[in-house]
Amino acid sequence: MPFLPPPPSRSKPLVAADAFSPVDLVGESASPGTGGEAPKVSNTVKGFEYRRWKMILYTIGTISQIVTLPLWPFFLAKQAKDWSIARNYFGTMRYCLKAIWDHVAYGSLGRMIKYNIAHGPDYVKNRIAQRRGACTRCAKCCRAFNCIFLGQDQSSGDYYCKVFGTAYWYYGTCGRYPIDQRDIDDHGCPGFSFLKGETPRKNGPAPTPRSLPVVGNN
Repeated sequence: MPFLPPPPSRSKPLVAADAFSPVDLVGESASPGTGGEAPKVSNTVKGFEYRRWKMILYTIGTISQIVTLPLWPFFLAKQAKDWSIARNYFGTMRYCLKAIWDHVAYGSLGRMIKYNIAHGPDYVKNRIAQRRGACTRCAKCCRAFNCIFLGQDQSSGDYYCKVFGTAYWYYGTCGRYPIDQRDIDDHGCPGFSFLKGETPRKNGPAPTPRSLPVVGNN
């Protein structure tokens, strides 16, 4: 099982899908008589009701917002409640143009389509139930895009998400990432895993492997 660092010194929103777990990812909930320990799981989106029509509408709406690109610095500032983003208008516009490219190149756009359109809420919920581990705050998935919503506590160094728990977090890819091994491999995520026997693949050719840049641990 992947290693988790000690809990962060200050309470901050996470950067990926799940609530922070203690260092060990195994608990005392193993079946009686098995003599083993059950892997720990955590899921912050549990209890949030995803609607298929909202998932589809969000995806279409997000893609269609390309026509409002000149206004994106203001939208981002409002979402993050950080108006320095809008004040740095031209810097933010350069970021937006690069972000569009990165989200295509790193598979984030495709992942949003996979989460919201290719598969429904029940499928994604089932995949999350098969997942083990928790977010380690390494922020590899966020730093790969140099995400403008990623914050870092100056005193503790902990990464946190400025839009945790918003529609962007729930209906984008952040709140449900990862749902399969390919998602984990894309960013070298150290906190999650899928146990053998819990990730059946339908008959057919194996998916084509992808080679994406992976952010380091530091």
